[in-house]
Amino acid sequence: MKDFLNWLIPIAFCISGIYYFWKSSNAKAEDTTASDSDESPNEDNMNTEVQRVSMKPVVEQTLKNTGCHIKMCEEKEGEFHITYQGEHFTIIYSEESPYITIYDVAWYSAELIDIDNLSLVRQAVNACNQQNLATVLYTIDKEENCVNVHTRQCTIFGSYIPDAEAYLRTRLEDSFRQHHNFYRQIEDIRKEQYA
Repeated sequence: MKDFLNWLIPIAFCISGIYYFWKSSNAKAEDTTASDSDESPNEDNMNTEVQRVSMKPVVEQTLKNTGCHIKMCEEKEGEFHITYQGEHFTIIYSEESPYITIYDVAWYSAELIDIDNLSLVRQAVNACNQQNLATVLYTIDKEENCVNVHTRQCTIFGSYIPDAEAYLRTRLEDSFRQHHNFYRQIEDIRKEQYA
């Protein structure tokens, strides 16, 4: 009889534990189903839907506060042309996305007929892109018979960014850092070639 009780007591505890957890999980599932059906997304219910702020005024005000000269692009919606520290940038935004794209277009140019310089540009662009700054890219302009070097950054942006002016200023200055990095890479590659 004693052996029977030694087995019965742990089995009873296991069965009651399983029953307790099964009952509590069913009760939670029923509560969740009931609360989900009670809540419907609307403007008053901030737990289920995030209120979006229009990107245009946020970007425009931040650019003004940063000291940029701003020109709204008439041809394209969602595009600002700005001047920051003498450099011309294009900022593209969308109301559907929390990201902006910053372009610094054609800040370096080389003639297509100079094969050695084209090779330097390609190598310097590749070296620059191994770092975590703005992306450096180049395009070929057949009409002008040259290759142009640009920077591009895609970065998150919105009213939720603390100190948005400093954040945007840093993103713009990343382009200047890449200019410096690009020229340094060209010098280093030239030194290696002529050493």
